[in-house]
Amino acid sequence: MTSLILDDLPESVQEIADVIGTSGALRLVCQLPVCYRDAGKKSPKVILYVPKRLQPDHQLVEILGFPTAQKLVDAFGGEILYPANCRFVFDRYRNAAVRQMIDAGGRLPVVACLFGITERHVRNLARKN
Repeated sequence: MTSLILDDLPESVQEIADVIGTSGALRLVCQLPVCYRDAGKKSPKVILYVPKRLQPDHQLVEILGFPTAQKLVDAFGGEILYPANCRFVFDRYRNAAVRQMIDAGGRLPVVACLFGITERHVRNLARKN
């Protein structure tokens, strides 16, 4: 299932994954703050500034650990990156997990509550099996 989910990473995330690995890239991207447009509306874009020098208390160190964060600095130090938000990867993973729970006998309201989605969405996902 993992290869099905990760085969088509966007190029902007694949560049990061080539340096720090796929799991590190996805962990990083999912923790980046969402940008805001005019009037406080959320945008699907994320922005990452990679410093030229890494401090031990930097957010990248908190997310990735110092050795992995240093690899990112070595490759992209001083650059602003605009990686895709990879929401589709997390949606695929969630949807597969929902289908597994339904197949195992999970009740619609319980599954919907666990994943923070509507019962209707759970029903739709269950029909796609």
